[in-house]
Amino acid sequence: MAAEYDGADALMAAITGEPLPEAARADAEFMAGHRAAAADVALLREQLSAIGDVLAAQPAGAPSPVTARSRPRAPRPARPVRRGRALRIALGSLAAVVALSAVAGLARLVTENSGSDSQAAKSAGAADAKGGPGEADRRSGDGPPPSDPELALACDRLVVEGTVARVEPKDGQGSRIVLTVTRRYKPDRGPAQVALLLAEDAHPGPRRGQHVLVEVGRGTDDASRWAVGEDRVAANRAWILKALPGSRHTACPSDGST
Repeated sequence: MAAEYDGADALMAAITGEPLPEAARADAEFMAGHRAAAADVALLREQLSAIGDVLAAQPAGAPSPVTARSRPRAPRPARPVRRGRALRIALGSLAAVVALSAVAGLARLVTENSGSDSQAAKSAGAADAKGGPGEADRRSGDGPPPSDPELALACDRLVVEGTVARVEPKDGQGSRIVLTVTRRYKPDRGPAQVALLLAEDAHPGPRRGQHVLVEVGRGTDDASRWAVGEDRVAANRAWILKALPGSRHTACPSDGST
């Protein structure tokens, strides 16, 4: 086995790049091992750099760099090595393989998670457009159409679209919202502005300038539906317009249940 100088052998000296002491430079066997190790380290760094470039340029959903790597470099010509040096290089190569596998696995995990997040967002958007139930709907009070839309509208005292003109927080009790009405459904006439109460956990939170559609039930000032944004307003508008004529001929139960 080649000698060590200052606690480092030829392989460690090649990896760290530290200057070699004079005694090491005078050791022909040590220097031969150091040159061979330096060549191996340089090749490993080149491969790592290539993998890094692939990772940086790889779009979401693309194959893992493990399966999409460039053509392998031709093997270096074999050269006789001592058993001790061969063992050190083998261990070093094993560590490099483990590191490369970790990098590739991390890249695959990031890609898969990115794809999963993207797919989840698409699924949520599709459910939202179809009026399907979802966690965001339950939080916001903007869920799917009611099972009996005509009965639900019959039990509403106010159904309007408008722009949020003012938000007045009420300590621990949500907010009082003032809307400038842009479209009326029920009643078909009324003041230019209306006020209602919105729960504290409404999502998205109220702010000036939002385009919203709201429902308020009989005997209350609390909004039972809070639809924000053009897409959600349009989705709710569709079922309301369809059910509105029939709701005028539907009696609301005396207890106000829907």
